[in-house]
Amino acid sequence: MLLSLAGPHARSRLLGSLLALSAATHVSQLAVYGTASDTVGSAAFGVLYAAIAAGVFRRARPAFLAAAIFPAIGGLLGIYRLIAVHPNPFSVFHPILDVVIVPLAILLWRGTARK
Repeated sequence: MLLSLAGPHARSRLLGSLLALSAATHVSQLAVYGTASDTVGSAAFGVLYAAIAAGVFRRARPAFLAAAIFPAIGGLLGIYRLIAVHPNPFSVFHPILDVVIVPLAILLWRGTARK
């Protein structure tokens, strides 16, 4: 409801901000958990999210699509990590963010379709 009242610029700022938050918390895991392979993989997703956030802040249409695809994959991997590899608070927080990021990215991507 609230997002339907916001314009596309406000939505893209929200999406970019959520991606930037996710990027920062993904990378910060290196300081908390060290350099185990699952942590390094998660941090790599954080670097990718930072790059996508930069594109979203510029309102680049391909960035909206990337913001839908990669967090969907990352969310699934995060749930797997939570269950099978390394249960931790980050593995709860990140999929929750992804549940907001992915539909918002799809909404923005579809809204920028060429007519």
